[in-house]
Amino acid sequence: MKLSKKERRFWKTKFSFKDIESIPTEMIHLNLRDESFTNEELCFITSRIRKIERLDLDNNLIDDEGITCLKNLEYIRELRLKSMNITDASIESLCKMQGLELLHLGSTEVTCKGVSKLSTLKNLKTLIVSPPEIEESSLNYFLEEVPGCELIINYKPYRN
Repeated sequence: MKLSKKERRFWKTKFSFKDIESIPTEMIHLNLRDESFTNEELCFITSRIRKIERLDLDNNLIDDEGITCLKNLEYIRELRLKSMNITDASIESLCKMQGLELLHLGSTEVTCKGVSKLSTLKNLKTLIVSPPEIEESSLNYFLEEVPGCELIINYKPYRN
């Protein structure tokens, strides 16, 4: 598949890849923290790099629309989305990532109801969230459904 002019410029300026053959399909750690990546750029990345052990997107311009691009990934173990414009609208996309073991949603707008819906992620070992309001019933439901997961609320361990 050929690169568009815009995508070619993206790969060359952000990663110094000159052609499509240079772009890896797998990565262990992709740290894009504080880089001002956009939804479109995240889609460029996930359309080419299909397996990422750890993806750090903290403090980027990506929002709920961009999170849908993560469906392109065949595998991801750790996903960090701290301080991004993410809401419960992203939960459906996040629930498709069944290999997730760590999900960092601190300083986002994900609610406790959103947390309860993440209970389908049975491999999750650590979930970090900062919900606007604490709803113990939703948090307790999550912990009952994913008993092996450490739930961190507002950067403090939560126990039911």
